[in-house]
Amino acid sequence: MRTPLGKITREKDGYKVVFERVLPHSIEMIWNAITNPGELKFWFTDITMDFRPGGTITFRFRDKDQSESYGEIVAIEPPRRFVWTWEGELAVWELTALDEQTTRLVFTYSKLAADYAIKAPAGFHDLLDLLAERLDGSEEVYPFGADDTGSEHFEVRIRYVEAVYDSHPEVIKNPPVVVEKELDIPVEKVWKAIANKDQLKQWYFDLDDFKPEVGFRFTFRGQGHKGEQYIHLCTITEVIPQRKLQYSWQYEGYPGYSLVSFELSEIGSKTRLRLTHHGLETFPQDGLDFAGKSFNGGWNEIIGKMLPGFLMKGSL
Repeated sequence: MRTPLGKITREKDGYKVVFERVLPHSIEMIWNAITNPGELKFWFTDITMDFRPGGTITFRFRDKDQSESYGEIVAIEPPRRFVWTWEGELAVWELTALDEQTTRLVFTYSKLAADYAIKAPAGFHDLLDLLAERLDGSEEVYPFGADDTGSEHFEVRIRYVEAVYDSHPEVIKNPPVVVEKELDIPVEKVWKAIANKDQLKQWYFDLDDFKPEVGFRFTFRGQGHKGEQYIHLCTITEVIPQRKLQYSWQYEGYPGYSLVSFELSEIGSKTRLRLTHHGLETFPQDGLDFAGKSFNGGWNEIIGKMLPGFLMKGSL
């Protein structure tokens, strides 16, 4: 199950992300999990603290160098509010008991530099997921700070990149491929062309199956520059009928995670289509097949020629 993204905003003192989670556990249990080093070591990392306002916190990374960084406790208000700094950034944990076994957690992390406006929210998103697992009884210890190139790690980061691309483009380090096309076709017909399996097969790839439903998985084969065959693995992640269709795009046997979005807007009787492909930098960069210019050329051919050609043929 995909957990909700935190909301990123730009403030006078840097970027801020706010998470809200409702957890099926008592407020006392969650307070212990976010303040007790014996619990923090499972879902966060090895932390020592002088547990008082003004006390020092030491965060120990689980990388090969066992590096450390530091913060300071600002406020302790059991069992509702815990505030600390970390290298100039500010963390605020706020708990509200909804009933004896249900608690709302609001976590705010702020004063972020632009370079960390995606990385930090994605990292804390993962940590909050791990906190929920620990509360449910997980004994797994998270390798905080160790190199992680798994697709699960990429997925969360690319979800944040996609979410803030329009509102905060200044924090995007790797711009996506974007192709826009104005089509002299009503939006309902364009939607059918991108969301109907039988129509997709006539202008897109030879999909094994397709349904515009969140969670639906489909695959197709594609050919590389030297004839290599790649199996594409896709999962529908968002559907707003006649407005937006989004799915993940991965490759069998290769690391990486990307998101493809088709967005439609009406212009009278015409339709503007915007194709956006985020996350290409997560794929291996040692060959032409995964290079940005290859995707740019491919999407321009698909959106600029193949789709319009199919739609115009159908309108005759």
